[in-house]
Amino acid sequence: MEKIIKKISSIVSFVVVFFLSAMFYFNFKGFTYVDGQLILNQQIAEAAAQNGIATIGPANIRITASDRYAIGSANAPWTLYEYSSLGCPHCADFHLDILPKLVEKYVDTGYMRVIFVHFPLDKKSMKAALLAHCMGYEDYQAFVHRLFDYQRSWWLDEDDDRLLRYAAEYGLGYDEAQRCVHDDKVAQEIITDRQQALTKLHINGTPALVISGPDGNEIIHGAPNYSQLIEYLNKRFGLSEN
Repeated sequence: MEKIIKKISSIVSFVVVFFLSAMFYFNFKGFTYVDGQLILNQQIAEAAAQNGIATIGPANIRITASDRYAIGSANAPWTLYEYSSLGCPHCADFHLDILPKLVEKYVDTGYMRVIFVHFPLDKKSMKAALLAHCMGYEDYQAFVHRLFDYQRSWWLDEDDDRLLRYAAEYGLGYDEAQRCVHDDKVAQEIITDRQQALTKLHINGTPALVISGPDGNEIIHGAPNYSQLIEYLNKRFGLSEN
């Protein structure tokens, strides 16, 4: 009997790891799981493009995502909302490689501020988002960076050991971390932000960027390269190409 139980446990573990690996692979290749279908993010972007790399969004939508962890001045005329799942490889590429350049070029000069909006695509990314929400401002930014930088190690981990260990490095002990991942109020806030993105902004995958300003909202589905993005932002902000 004991041998049968061990064999069943091994099979279950294999299936779980297989599906986690498959989900990570499809995320890595740029697919998003939407309503039972795998959709290529690039196809979404190409089909939706109406204004260069951006889609013109509904002008009367007030985005309700919290600005508690915003980067930049609240007086900046433009806001970039970064809809992202912490387990999404393309989100990691944008956040680690492109966003710092945008911060230097537009945030530090007062044109724009950035608000990170959690759009978890899986349970593990949801737990990571809940842990991030327990951090103070400086630790939050560093923790999100760390999770993107070491994404594969914690996302493919069978349990949450690595995720909890990273949280502990930024001051969250085990008991506090457990309270964080079971915080229904914060979980509902994340779900509400995600639902607004789905129903009001028609965002079905990550990464997605919403640039909001005096002339309304425009949405970029997927992650354009840096040169495409600055060309678009310069035009949108009325800046020279230099």
